[in-house]
Amino acid sequence: MSSRARRARVVYLSMGTPHREYAGVAAALAERGVEAHLVHLDDADGMDWDGVELVNVRMCRGYHADPRFLERVTHLHDRLQNAPDGPIPMANNLGLIRDAVDKGRYLRRLAEEDGVGLIPTRWLPRGTDLRVADLMDEAGWDDMVIKPTVSAGSWRTIRVSRTGRSTSDSHYVMNGTEEDSAPYEEQMRALLTTRDLFAQRFLPAVLDDGELSLVFLGGRFSHAVRKTVGADGGWWAHERLGGVNFAVEPTDEEYAWGENIYQALERRYGPLWFGRVDGIRDAEGCMRLLECELAIPRLLLPEGQAFSRYADVIAQGLRERSLSHTGG
Repeated sequence: MSSRARRARVVYLSMGTPHREYAGVAAALAERGVEAHLVHLDDADGMDWDGVELVNVRMCRGYHADPRFLERVTHLHDRLQNAPDGPIPMANNLGLIRDAVDKGRYLRRLAEEDGVGLIPTRWLPRGTDLRVADLMDEAGWDDMVIKPTVSAGSWRTIRVSRTGRSTSDSHYVMNGTEEDSAPYEEQMRALLTTRDLFAQRFLPAVLDDGELSLVFLGGRFSHAVRKTVGADGGWWAHERLGGVNFAVEPTDEEYAWGENIYQALERRYGPLWFGRVDGIRDAEGCMRLLECELAIPRLLLPEGQAFSRYADVIAQGLRERSLSHTGG
């Protein structure tokens, strides 16, 4: 085996429950002479980084439950910058990771500084004296979603509707009852003592059309996936809750929408190894940004049959880095 093959190593940091697509990622990288190693974040301080060329936090599912996650990743980044054989990069870069784990940072910047159209949103800093009915009156909404700005997997996310019927345990319906003792009021007030939250207008199109995810690999559009709500009810577009994901060909309008957002991200953060842009149509049929998955994304590689494209991006990036170091 050549010295180059021995050095082609990528570490994927995990918190114990990596994305299920990891096995496919490791296999596709191995076909390109790149060794993937899954390392628990708890073990990173004791890790021998000799021969590692790239560190990826993409498998750190559950990060939102660790209040020290960013502190730990920053500490590791600083150590990697002082590696004996030279700095070891992170994918994506630390500046992006810091913003991407908090929707109150990157989403707000995209909206306020880059002019990206979000789902109508109200930001709720920790300590806010929240009254859900008052917020709905002020915003002019009859249906909304509230969640922490640092969250994943729909953690502590609820939907509140003025009327109708509940579709899940996380969907509360007022039906004329707006007492301060309502369960959702207590839950959100408790969260607001330690966390920032935000509220978004619920867009009914998700129930019929689902969410559209556009995935970018190595700065280029790779594939699009539509995520639908489960046939048995509910309001989440997620396969864990009965939804179905399937690859789609985006329309020219959808492609241009996602490309515009991705270019805004790269202008702000520099070239990205990967990223995902999720959107829903509003009542007028316009695409609205729901979120971007940029630090710890599920890249929907199985649905997009994109393991090879993903591995090509990683392998090519490592080759370019090696050539820049050797002056080749």
